[in-house]
Amino acid sequence: MTREAYLKICSVCTHHKKNLSLGIVCGLSGRIADFEDQCDSLSIDADLATMVAAKATAAKPEVKTASQSKRFANYLIDQIFLLGCALFIGVGVGLLLLYVFPDHMYILDEENKLVEYLLGFVIAMLYYSFFEGFTGRSLGKFFTKTKVVTEEGARPGFKTIFIRSLCRHIPFNAFSFLGSETTGWHDKFSGTRVVEIE
Repeated sequence: MTREAYLKICSVCTHHKKNLSLGIVCGLSGRIADFEDQCDSLSIDADLATMVAAKATAAKPEVKTASQSKRFANYLIDQIFLLGCALFIGVGVGLLLLYVFPDHMYILDEENKLVEYLLGFVIAMLYYSFFEGFTGRSLGKFFTKTKVVTEEGARPGFKTIFIRSLCRHIPFNAFSFLGSETTGWHDKFSGTRVVEIE
């Protein structure tokens, strides 16, 4: 079963619970659903099931998950912008040292991979948290007409976006897109997805 199929069943169960990192989970086990055909603990909330059914039948535009090519375009555009930000900050630090602390210009000659990584981490966290937190879209997503939503299709809160931004720095996160799915680890762990908009 797909995650969407599990969510349809679990969202109307009285035992379901929301988890910030996993999305909807079973309140009994604390894990995402993994049953084969049916859940032995399923207890349907009639009012909730009626409300979900009414929402499903209501006329609403179909939401399409962003393709892998659009996700890759988002990544490239965002990386170009992040490199530009890093260059701008580097030039700013260089000018500051040159005019205010000229005796400390040797700092720029030293190569420190840890400092470079930490600076890149901070810039990326600020970039994604700011843009996706306020608009649901990074600059790349503006160009490709896509946006970040929760698994339920709602606008994610700042905490969810912060978790999503943090998960982007998981080693080999980019390789999580190599399968047939268009969701990466930073989508799954934050309970979000990227969809196309008009």
